[in-house]
Amino acid sequence: MTERVIPISDGRRTKPLPVKGIPGAPLHAGLDTRGRRLHDLRISVTDRCNFRCVYCMPREVFGPDYKFLPRDQLLSFEEITRLARIFKSHGVEKIRLTGGEPLLRKNVEQLIAMLADIPEMDLTLTTNGSLLARKARALKAAGLNRVTVSLDSLDDAVFRRMNDADFPVSEVLNGIDAAAAAGLAPIKINMVVKRGVNEDSVLPMARYFKGSGHIVRFIEFMDVGHTNGWRTGA
Repeated sequence: MTERVIPISDGRRTKPLPVKGIPGAPLHAGLDTRGRRLHDLRISVTDRCNFRCVYCMPREVFGPDYKFLPRDQLLSFEEITRLARIFKSHGVEKIRLTGGEPLLRKNVEQLIAMLADIPEMDLTLTTNGSLLARKARALKAAGLNRVTVSLDSLDDAVFRRMNDADFPVSEVLNGIDAAAAAGLAPIKINMVVKRGVNEDSVLPMARYFKGSGHIVRFIEFMDVGHTNGWRTGA
């Protein structure tokens, strides 16, 4: 088997990330050109998802013939951990695991345990919640700190139409409850709002989670690479 090499220099031998466009800013500041500190890193562990949300992976584009990355093209857990350590040396303090749907990645709990060995690293994960009820305890035991769950409506019919996988909203709510019981809190709930589809779900969502300690965030439907039919005024 041919060994793969990640073309990135070892963080132990590199200088801190340079800062451009900020007069007088020290090189070790770790800021971007707008003066924001670089401390969060998102890592996609798979491009596959078991939902076909109309705003993200519409079925007409991501159909049965769509070719996802072959397994040998995905970063191994060891490669991901090595990269995380390098970014840690440049000031990253938080890693968010994403996908696709990250809980579809086999043995993802093992990856979380490996990342949890990095000192003072905040580990979070974004999920559609479909597998969360059965995995919440293992994720917490592996070292995950918190989860963010995508939930676009509490109306079951609307939710099934939006995920386009006929998946019931009750299972996602069970996953949120399991995550809370496991200590993966505070839980963030992301609701993408699409005009003419689920805007009537905004107030019920706010009412349902009021006082729960969970953080509800309403996200504007937007373009994600010319695959979801987005247009101005959509």
